[in-house]
Amino acid sequence: MREPEEAVQAVPGTSYRIVPLGSGPFEVATTTFRLGDMALQVGRSTPFLGFATPNPGMAVLQIPLAHAGTLLLNGMQAQRRMFGIYSEGSELLRASPRDSRYAALTLPRGNAEALLTPLGWAAPFRPGSHAYATATQEAWDRMARVVQTAERTATESPDIFENEQPRRALRHAVLDAGRELLASAVSEEGSSATVRIPRASRGRHRIVVAADAYLQAHLDHPIYTDELCDALGVSATALSEAFRAVFLVSPHRFLKYRRLHMVRAVLRDRDGPVPLVKSVALSHGFWHLGQFSHDYRAAFGETPSETLARARGLAVLEAGSVN
Repeated sequence: MREPEEAVQAVPGTSYRIVPLGSGPFEVATTTFRLGDMALQVGRSTPFLGFATPNPGMAVLQIPLAHAGTLLLNGMQAQRRMFGIYSEGSELLRASPRDSRYAALTLPRGNAEALLTPLGWAAPFRPGSHAYATATQEAWDRMARVVQTAERTATESPDIFENEQPRRALRHAVLDAGRELLASAVSEEGSSATVRIPRASRGRHRIVVAADAYLQAHLDHPIYTDELCDALGVSATALSEAFRAVFLVSPHRFLKYRRLHMVRAVLRDRDGPVPLVKSVALSHGFWHLGQFSHDYRAAFGETPSETLARARGLAVLEAGSVN
């Protein structure tokens, strides 16, 4: 998948928004296993920033599989063998500055509580709650083997999990591995104190969440840093510190990516009159057209005119004066 909209539609049980980091063409490859009322997703992605919230009644167990040392989860740097637990209404702000691999298990909150209650882990699945923990190497390796073997099997035999028995076997394997993962995090310290809930960055987290809410409420026009500061009632310094702590980027850079995606949405729209690339760029605040074309190609792997051509047909390659 090359489009963020396609990627987020493939995430089960979760509301997701993605902003690619623009360090190369965006690409996501996912394999999703529907296991009754649960779903296991294994995926790979180029760098991106993400906003995720489990849907009502759902919970998510997220497992970074590669490059954990460069991954930020709610402003906290992930460590090896660390996993996250998110309940409905909780927010995951994710910064992946490198290509990443991950697994995510989405399941009804009641099923998640059944897994955790015997371990004394009821708290993380209260609505709006999330937590992080570190598993033992043995438990981590077992979970990684299960999801990677499932992914490889699906690649080699695409139809195998359409059969009930293989699906049931995979479901049991995933639940058993998940239970061991959770239990190992508890047993390392002898209690659920191993669970770590971020505290220091909560204020900055709230600023970024509020910024995203404002942006989502104003999709009809490009927004700049000064407007965002005024809307949130924060200084430019506070806004910058929040975005750098949570996403490793400045608000200016984040908003530029957002405007690039707004341009792309217009160019990919197949309805109405054929737009001029130059006019679309200018209307979204890109006055340096050479830099715009360079940034657009870096983010999407094609020129703006090529995007327009794919959406409308080759005859419109010269529709605008910006390549």
